[in-house]
Amino acid sequence: MEHAKRNFAGHGRNVPSTTKLFGILDEVRGDNFVLGQDDEEAGISKQMEIAYESFLAELVFSPNDPRLDIIDNYERTCDPEWLAWLDDKVANSADPEEKMALRDLRGMIEDVMQKVKLSKMAEEREAKEKTEAEKARMAAAEAAAEEGRSLSNADLLKRANKVNTAGVDQQLDEQKAEKKVSFLDSELTPEIRMSYQSLVQELLPPYRPGETAKSVVYTNYDKFDAQLIKVLTELIENGDNDAKLVSEELAIEQQKRLAAATENLKLVLSAGDPPRMEGAIVRLGKEGKIDEPFLLLLEANANQARAAGASGPADLMMRLKEKAVDEKDKTSSTKEVKLLRKLLREESSEEREKLLEDAFTPRQNLLVRIIIRNLLNIDKLLILVF
Repeated sequence: MEHAKRNFAGHGRNVPSTTKLFGILDEVRGDNFVLGQDDEEAGISKQMEIAYESFLAELVFSPNDPRLDIIDNYERTCDPEWLAWLDDKVANSADPEEKMALRDLRGMIEDVMQKVKLSKMAEEREAKEKTEAEKARMAAAEAAAEEGRSLSNADLLKRANKVNTAGVDQQLDEQKAEKKVSFLDSELTPEIRMSYQSLVQELLPPYRPGETAKSVVYTNYDKFDAQLIKVLTELIENGDNDAKLVSEELAIEQQKRLAAATENLKLVLSAGDPPRMEGAIVRLGKEGKIDEPFLLLLEANANQARAAGASGPADLMMRLKEKAVDEKDKTSSTKEVKLLRKLLREESSEEREKLLEDAFTPRQNLLVRIIIRNLLNIDKLLILVF
């Protein structure tokens, strides 16, 4: 428990830094444990309890994002002794709200720990790849130098004559013509596999009572991105039948949502003029029927119209898509998600700066100041009148 002493020394209430700290289990398992133990030794575990409670209060009642506080206090947050104490506190809590809050905090800590671990793994892998690439380059240079030393003067002159501008241009053309590796063909790194491990466990059996592969896919549909599909594809190639079943259910769900999006688009286009089309989109947004397939369908129709030279219908489709995106943002659970979506869609850096400036302007305080100023002006007017 020496690491607990180092991590929490000075953070609790008068925690001694020169005394060896240990817990109740250490006392019970020790050779010198007696039921009538003196108060001085028993008080040590109490002071660690105070230090743990104090640190927990720092995390819970901090005005900052808990994840930022976890990163700022990473050593203390990831201390195994404190995490074990937090797990016990979660298990023994009788208050449902407190239990849920502590579980959320424990989940955040686990998430941050995993991300830090993945980041370190990625850095180590990149450093190893750079080292290996440098070794290969040095070996190739050494081999070329050795080959050059074995050539005669006549051979060297012949090789030098081959190096001309035409040869360089040809090499550049060959480099440009090289086939780029697509995203789906790129290699899955160990960090990607580990980052999707918990999500894959949720998607694959064993399921909770009443759950099936179909219901799990439906519930977690928004979590299926290209990387997750690559992970599932790799599992299928390795003979995982459960992953194959989930992938098949995903394909069925995609077809259903695409068919529903097609019907919704027909409904919008049948409204008549553009304002009525936008009104139909507003109704779809209130009903929660604007999803990614619907947005992709609008964009695909716009691209097809533009490719066919029909700029008017293409502009209309993009206008409808922007309206649909705005309505979808209104149904987002948090303001942060809305802001993030707007920033990702905006291509102009100046507009992104305006969005950030507008989002972080303290509107409530500004409104209070305006109200106070107006009240003061009213008081001045009353004074002048009377």
